[in-house]
Amino acid sequence: MPFLLSQFLDACRWIGALLVLSVHATNIFVNLADIMSAPHSAPVYAWWFVVSWELGHQAVIGFFVMSGFLVGGAVIAQIRKGKGFLQEYLIHRFARIYMVTVPAILLTILLDTTGHTNFANSAAYASSLLPGHLSADVVIGNLTNLQGIWTTWIGTNGPLWSLACEFWYYITFPLLLLPFARNYSPVLRYGGFALAIGLMIALSIPSSFFLPGYSLWAMGALATLVPRPLIRSRWLALAIYAAAVIPIRLLIRGPLLEHYPWSLQAADTLTTLLFVNLMVTLRFGPTHGWDFLRSKLHRTFADFSFSLYCIHVPLLLFICAASEQLLGEGWNKALATPTHWFVMTAAMVTAILAAFGFSRFTEAKTLAARGVLRMALARFGTDAVAAPVTGAVESSNDSPAKTRAESETVS
Repeated sequence: MPFLLSQFLDACRWIGALLVLSVHATNIFVNLADIMSAPHSAPVYAWWFVVSWELGHQAVIGFFVMSGFLVGGAVIAQIRKGKGFLQEYLIHRFARIYMVTVPAILLTILLDTTGHTNFANSAAYASSLLPGHLSADVVIGNLTNLQGIWTTWIGTNGPLWSLACEFWYYITFPLLLLPFARNYSPVLRYGGFALAIGLMIALSIPSSFFLPGYSLWAMGALATLVPRPLIRSRWLALAIYAAAVIPIRLLIRGPLLEHYPWSLQAADTLTTLLFVNLMVTLRFGPTHGWDFLRSKLHRTFADFSFSLYCIHVPLLLFICAASEQLLGEGWNKALATPTHWFVMTAAMVTAILAAFGFSRFTEAKTLAARGVLRMALARFGTDAVAAPVTGAVESSNDSPAKTRAESETVS
């Protein structure tokens, strides 16, 4: 993968995670209900414009598209090369997801139960910890990545809904393409395809984002097949994307969204196509220029963006509930004051630092987790999906997209 595109995706990952954190932190700590009726400073108006539900949603859409481009694109590349990839692929995906989500689920249970026990009267938990959000069946549903599809998310950790969608894209996408992997046996190829169809039908029964999100994720995957960019100028491609996102921020909300709910899917499809176009332009574009992407900080922050996404909401709500002990019950519902901005900033910094520390024991250990899974499968002789009909087994580590596909974030 070209260095500039790799750095661009790293930058998008951590900026997107930071945007989602900012949206949730603002909704929890800062009340801007008077933004249209009272004067505010220019930075407040800029913050209100950027840190909005609409742009936060677009950040999540970006995660879906990048995931499809990196993970789905790697699957397509392996199948086109005729390589045996499925077992190694599943090891990568399971380690990547569960090395972070299982500790995140445990941390959510700890924060929510501690917060609810010590700050029972806090508005932070009044509506968030709904009955059953910490029940055994919900825990099992989250461990099997069915939250937001067949069950609710664990406790206050609403952002986990997107991980369930992506997990099942990871599982079903290669199975759907197995009929084209002629180096595997017909039983595995068509049995895997039938299993994928069955899973997609089962996951599509409840009303959720699973199918709409799949179309966006698949666009990212199929973009790896594009032989040349439609637009050669990366600045023009970026400008066109921004020109679409800004009116979406202003229009796809409130009454328009209520009267035309399909407009959200239309907007998501448009921004996905334009974001894909930007990625393809960078993939085939010149390697010089855009020096702002060359900083190592992009990779540093991207390396714990997944952890930040997975733990920030329960942590923010715990901080909010604790702050009510000092500032008074419901203080965060009052119109914003300098105190609100200060507490919000402190909470965001705390969440970022906590996510970095959390990632040292989760994301940073993903390679080790993959090794453990390989050893476990070797011990039990589970190699059916690894061995093709003819030819040697080749690891998906050989994929050109290996480095980025190993470190993608999901939301």
